[in-house]
Amino acid sequence: MARLPIGQRVRDARNELGLTQLALAKSAGISPSYLNLIEHDKRLIGGALLGRIAKALEVSVDHLSGTDDPLLAQQMIDLVRSQALPDTDEKDALQLVGERPKWARNVIGLHHKYQEAAETAFALSDRLSQDPTLMELSHAMLTQITSIRSFAEILEEVADLEPEERLRFSSIIASQSDRLGSSAREMINLLSGPRNALNLTSPEKEVDDFIVWHGNHYPSLEDAAYQLHVRLSQKRNTLEGAITDILTGDHEITIRFVADAGQQERMNLVEKSLLLDETALDTTTRFQLARALVEIELADMIAEIADSERLTSEESRRRCRQALANYAAGALLFPYHEFLETAENQRYDIERLGLKFHGSFEQIAHRLVTLRRPGAEGVPFAFLRADPAGNLSKPFGIPGLPMPRFGGACPLWAIYIALSSRDRTISQMAVMPHGERFIFVARRLSKRAVGFGAPRTTYAVMLGCDATYSDRIIYGDSFVPGRISQENQVGFTCRSCPRERCAQRAQQSVRATPASTGPDQRARQGGEDVKS
Repeated sequence: MARLPIGQRVRDARNELGLTQLALAKSAGISPSYLNLIEHDKRLIGGALLGRIAKALEVSVDHLSGTDDPLLAQQMIDLVRSQALPDTDEKDALQLVGERPKWARNVIGLHHKYQEAAETAFALSDRLSQDPTLMELSHAMLTQITSIRSFAEILEEVADLEPEERLRFSSIIASQSDRLGSSAREMINLLSGPRNALNLTSPEKEVDDFIVWHGNHYPSLEDAAYQLHVRLSQKRNTLEGAITDILTGDHEITIRFVADAGQQERMNLVEKSLLLDETALDTTTRFQLARALVEIELADMIAEIADSERLTSEESRRRCRQALANYAAGALLFPYHEFLETAENQRYDIERLGLKFHGSFEQIAHRLVTLRRPGAEGVPFAFLRADPAGNLSKPFGIPGLPMPRFGGACPLWAIYIALSSRDRTISQMAVMPHGERFIFVARRLSKRAVGFGAPRTTYAVMLGCDATYSDRIIYGDSFVPGRISQENQVGFTCRSCPRERCAQRAQQSVRATPASTGPDQRARQGGEDVKS
């Protein structure tokens, strides 16, 4: 991962204290010339030297190093990639974050507002083109405006109108004006009514940002979930049976299995009831039981974490509490150290981990992404989910591989290939335009349809890690180092990808260079070499 340039931060902090380069260099135990190189980002620093400089400048090490800004850097890089900003690259984005983090936040904020405005415009356009009532009102307003304009022109241009005619035309204008006002108010009421109100906020994006900012790891929830797991393990029952006993016994929850429980409120603490889908897979039922238990036992802790200034609406906080409950349920069912040890021994084989811990592919994939405990980290994975329409959700990136947040991804990614590959896991050695290599692992998943003729819910989930971890994961065994035929030349988005002759290109690249589309690359573009 490219490090944030910190020279400007050092220089700004020094100037605020009124220190000369000579004085700061003396305090830090380095030469003035070396400090000058640092301030102009000609030298990267860290460790003890960074600590001495921070102490001399009376600021935190985190402030200088930018460790508080990984999300901001990831967002800026993704913005540059997805929008393909002219004459701007990822280095420029990192420089802005390093030197002017407040301006970088403003740029991200403005882009969010632009997205919301564009989405609102598209939604309004779609409604105006499809809603019969709005179409009727629009035509009525145009007719009234035309009538007003016509009679107003007559009054203006015909000087010798009889008084009776002038009065009649004026009366018509007044009448049409009243009708126009009524039509306008009716349209405003229709668009702003509670049933049709357009939500201009983005609670999903706020929660995604919140999760990324926390690194998708919550030590307090991990510890609390483990203590709960130990307590459950002391019962002479299966883990699922022990959870059920506590829910029904200690908390007096009535558990009922019903059809299509997804359309109803699952947990009702007032009525002390829990609805479970009778058609759900066993792994799903088990996870829902665990989530119900942590929603009760760890409610205060979950609420405290979600009570953050990063979440600006109650809907955002509600969604965050749901995400945290899912996290805690995973931590309860898949205890951190046992799960990490097994994952290492099984070389992160998701299917084997699912059999060992009785979890679904998606549950295991989610848990693998959360193994971020300092000193006991697993392989760092990125995560992404996509539906058949290409809608992306749950983006969580890793250094060098931020997941798309402002649009679609490259159609050659394994996650899209998996959508057309039934009942098999896809692995892919993805080579980015600048040579970075990542291993992608994806699988198509479906939820059971409820009732005859009901459609199945289909989507795909994908994990991604740096190819340097290929020896630690079983999915890396498919790729022999240096064998070009096993590599897939991919990008991030069409607009930012320089592979101009890619067969899957949907938009013209603004970064195309003649050297980026040589014969060897053109021969390798496509998804035909994806391994299963």
